[in-house]
Amino acid sequence: MTHSHGGTDSPGRLDTSGGADGRMRRLRWASVALAALAVTATACSSGQPGTTKGGEAKAAADTTGKFDAFAGVTKDDAAAAKLPARIKSAGKLVVVMNVSSPPTKFYATDNKTIIGLNPDLARALGRVLGVQTQIQDVQLDGIIPGLSAKHFDFAISSMSATPERLKALDMVRYGAWGTSLAVAKGNPAKLTVDGLCGHKIAVQQGSIQEAVRLPGLSKACQTGGKPAVQPVVLPSQTDALMQLGSGRVDGVLADTPVLAYAAVQTPDKFQLVSEMNRSPVAIGLPKGSDLTPALQAGLGALMKSGTYQAIFDKWGLKNAVTDKPDLEKTAS
Repeated sequence: MTHSHGGTDSPGRLDTSGGADGRMRRLRWASVALAALAVTATACSSGQPGTTKGGEAKAAADTTGKFDAFAGVTKDDAAAAKLPARIKSAGKLVVVMNVSSPPTKFYATDNKTIIGLNPDLARALGRVLGVQTQIQDVQLDGIIPGLSAKHFDFAISSMSATPERLKALDMVRYGAWGTSLAVAKGNPAKLTVDGLCGHKIAVQQGSIQEAVRLPGLSKACQTGGKPAVQPVVLPSQTDALMQLGSGRVDGVLADTPVLAYAAVQTPDKFQLVSEMNRSPVAIGLPKGSDLTPALQAGLGALMKSGTYQAIFDKWGLKNAVTDKPDLEKTAS
């Protein structure tokens, strides 16, 4: 199992996938930055709500244009020299992420271009190492199996280090943030992170919020003689926010950048209550990968040049940076 720092018919889970059509609807929600949560499914399927055809095209061009903001990044010969021969021969890095939530990883309004903090970092790493970057979108719980099977070279998907992950992966730190609680504007249920007992709280399937944070809070409720938290597990953090926007859940536990972005984009709908468990997020590679030294060197070069900080600044995450691309040794 993987855990993001990102349905089934079992109790407490809601399947909103709906096959390929459902996936495309979720991508459209993400691409307009959650601004149309109140729009009907019909409106969603026809394109960006509230725009003319010409306005939609302009919005797509504006958003998509952000993805290549660091084309001027040049190759770092010392870092590139550490690349294994197989990568040099292929001339590319195959990068995987669960494309689901702005501002870290989402689709532009063309529903094709992957943009956000993680894609920018992936592309910048390719440039500094002198190879192309190919990004693939995979469901969160398929990332580690795909890495283990050598389908991908590395994952940059806002993952925190957990004991399970550290058994299977090399994890190179590239930032730090925590889990926040999002509630409806005005916090009508008066929720706090420590006061979720008995409430319906949405989390992403396969995320650290599902696997660690929410179970811990629920256990504390039961220890105190209160009802357990009612988890609602959904395919993405965007789906969780849609459920909150429609009043089907009382709150959302998710990565702070995702919820902060949603609160800024839709201030009349959401607000953040608090953050907990701030911890590193890391790039994942197969355990003992021959690519790990090159990625550490490439990320270090981006930090030294200022490109790394510029990418975080671009996505409103200037305080989510880390000092060094250390290899994680213990769980977050």
